Amino acid sequence: MIKECLVALGIAEDDIVFFHSSLKSIGHVVSGVDTVIDAFLETLGSSGTLVLPALCKWGNMGREAIKKAWDIQTTPTFAGLIPETLRKRQGSVRSDNPSHSVTAVGRYASEITKDHKRAHGREWAADQPRWAAHGSFGENSLWDKLCLLDAKYMFIGVDFGCCTMLHHVQVLLLENYLRKTDSNASWPPFDFGRMGKKLEDLGLVRIGNIGGAVTRLTSSRSLVDTAIRILREEDSDRYR
Repeated sequence: MIKECLVALGIAEDDIVFFHSSLKSIGHVVSGVDTVIDAFLETLGSSGTLVLPALCKWGNMGREAIKKAWDIQTTPTFAGLIPETLRKRQGSVRSDNPSHSVTAVGRYASEITKDHKRAHGREWAADQPRWAAHGSFGENSLWDKLCLLDAKYMFIGVDFGCCTMLHHVQVLLLENYLRKTDSNASWPPFDFGRMGKKLEDLGLVRIGNIGGAVTRLTSSRSLVDTAIRILREEDSDRYR
């Protein structure tokens, strides 16, 4: 049934797919979380790639303490049972970032996850959030790669409020626009839920279901490019 839902949404062989998810929202699944993961992998085929968030939550710990505590092999993700299950699967590959890593399986898994520790962007900002490790987003980050590869970006039983790619948008705004006029610019806030609604209104989001979960699908590249365009149009003086 899950495979049929994926095909109806437009998921096909060879695709690169990333998703945020709530297993509970899908409802009862025979054999549980592994059935969901297997349905994606079977739909994507041997040349497809599945990428899931492996985000970590560190509370009030400082950046140096987080770096010491981070273990790419054993540190669990708080992004849900589906991502945590994929992280533990044999053959999965994880990117090296203490706060915003991903786990991937498939053709482009190594390419997407490698060199995350060398990524850079927004480290100079005046009020960079403590919850994001250096190099989480920006150039050469896996979020940058997902955009360049135009991965299909999905929300299963959750909404744009958890859209990590929109943090990458914030970094692009800092690096490509704000830095031109302010070498110590502040982090650019905007409402993720409101942005998701705008993308839906523009027809860039396909909506369906996986089990009982309302599921949204969009293009990573369209998400990023359109969000930046919308924010620049809304505040053209700031994002020149």
